[in-house]
Amino acid sequence: MDQKSVGNRIRAFRERRAWTQEHLAEAAQVSARTVQRAEEGTLSAESLTAIAGAFNVSVSEITDAVLAQETSSIIPAVYYEKSSTLDWLVNAFGFEILEKHLGPNGQIMHAELKVSTNGKIMCGSPMPGSNIATPKSSNYVTQCLYVFVNDVDAHYKRAKAAKAEILSELEDSYGHRRYQAKDPEGHPWYFASPRGKN
Repeated sequence: MDQKSVGNRIRAFRERRAWTQEHLAEAAQVSARTVQRAEEGTLSAESLTAIAGAFNVSVSEITDAVLAQETSSIIPAVYYEKSSTLDWLVNAFGFEILEKHLGPNGQIMHAELKVSTNGKIMCGSPMPGSNIATPKSSNYVTQCLYVFVNDVDAHYKRAKAAKAEILSELEDSYGHRRYQAKDPEGHPWYFASPRGKN
């Protein structure tokens, strides 16, 4: 397995626990710079062993090739009536379009967006006759997505500059620094970083 993938796994383990790099360094009894380099993909066997011990997992749970390839055990599917909303998500929230397949009338047949280091969502358009609708067209919201980002303050500024509707301002809550915004079709999103990371 390449070192970059190992670094991504270390970051994923850390963010799941809402730890900063400093928290992990203290738990592993290594320097914060060692953790930073590890997440960048540069680490020794000794550092990897120490970091795995801090997470209370085996080294193989970090380095296992199958685990390194998974993005998530849950991939949300979000529906949009307008394919142009996908471009808005890229501009405002910094997502990356991995796949985009449109139908003859411009509806989204299937799309995949990268939303973070190891997360993604699938997108489609509500089909005629289905019981699926966007919050904007139905006036109902039944879910909210919660996305971890590297720098939530910078993310907030980007979303504001793109005229995203801010539902709640930046705040420190539940160990995270976060804010909530709404996309053009009414879906609410939380974006967060572990507190003390920025």
